[in-house]
Amino acid sequence: MTLMREATDGGATAQGADSIEEGKRLVRVSTGGLSLADRLSEHLHRLTWRTPLHSLRLKGRHPLKLMAVPEDPILGDMERGHALLGGVLDWRGEERGVESIDFAHPDWSTGFADHLHSFAWLRDLSTVATRAQGAPIAEYLMGRWLDAFAETVDATAWRPDLWGRRILFWTAHAPLILSSTDLVYRSRVLNTLARGARHLDRGADKAPAGVARIAAWCGVVAAGLLLAGGDPRQAFGEAGLNRALDTGLFGDGGVIARSPSVQLDALMLLTMMREVYDARGLVFPEHFQARLQKMISALLGVMHGDRALSSWQGSGPETPEKIAAVIEASGVRTRPLRQAGDWGYQRLAAAQAVLVMDAAPPPIARAIEGGCA
Repeated sequence: MTLMREATDGGATAQGADSIEEGKRLVRVSTGGLSLADRLSEHLHRLTWRTPLHSLRLKGRHPLKLMAVPEDPILGDMERGHALLGGVLDWRGEERGVESIDFAHPDWSTGFADHLHSFAWLRDLSTVATRAQGAPIAEYLMGRWLDAFAETVDATAWRPDLWGRRILFWTAHAPLILSSTDLVYRSRVLNTLARGARHLDRGADKAPAGVARIAAWCGVVAAGLLLAGGDPRQAFGEAGLNRALDTGLFGDGGVIARSPSVQLDALMLLTMMREVYDARGLVFPEHFQARLQKMISALLGVMHGDRALSSWQGSGPETPEKIAAVIEASGVRTRPLRQAGDWGYQRLAAAQAVLVMDAAPPPIARAIEGGCA
């Protein structure tokens, strides 16, 4: 357990986020403890962060580097983050020791596999850890993943939707996975990132319609914006993402899976995409912003009076804190959609009483598992 002892050295730092020295967090938190100078320094560091591998070439023309490192605007799960610091990867109660994860012999559920392969756990780790604490864990798991899949196209690991999410999380949390001084390791990460982007160029539309295809095309756009020489890919990706939103959303902004939790997931993807544009100093395209506005309105329409999410089509009751964080990160301010004729939910509200009714047929079977009337 040498890796975990190094990552959690000091004991107290793994007990709670409040013990992390101000100015050393990987993500911004709401406590407002950083000075103006520290905030400016952190922002300039992210804007100018580059890998030293400028001599490598992508397709023989462009340096293999990241053009910018976007923010992840959403805080992760602190409990899962602390578990990672302690050497345990947790997903909804299913746990595996970090050092015992064996990609050659997966013994986990589909949900755990998606969480592991998407690298969404980087968000949880960065929420509670300094770079010095989190990088050894992140780079260890990254190294294991690269050993198993960098040169091997696996049906699960190379699924288009997982590659889309992976590009978003790898780039947003690049300080965690690219802090190593091992240039061979860094080269493997960046080369695999570029290879995954090319894989998505060919396969994003092969993902199922809905949030999976949206995730895949988000990866294409992010790669176009963040990898050198990506202007043609950006335009190609934006057209593909627009099509994915056309087929994955109803006209009123609800996802075709008709699941509020899937709606929240799609919103998180677009919110991360907006941060990618912001990192490059570009304006988020208006047609994407308009979709984001409708999606927020639809989500608000299926929330209870206590601001928690109602449970429909396999959704669990997401907490008010998580939903509020996503809505705040989106930057959208709008009213709840009361009559979602396409999405199928009807909302009545009077004083503190709220009634939400599913008044539509079940979703199409290929859009979601466990859909019901």
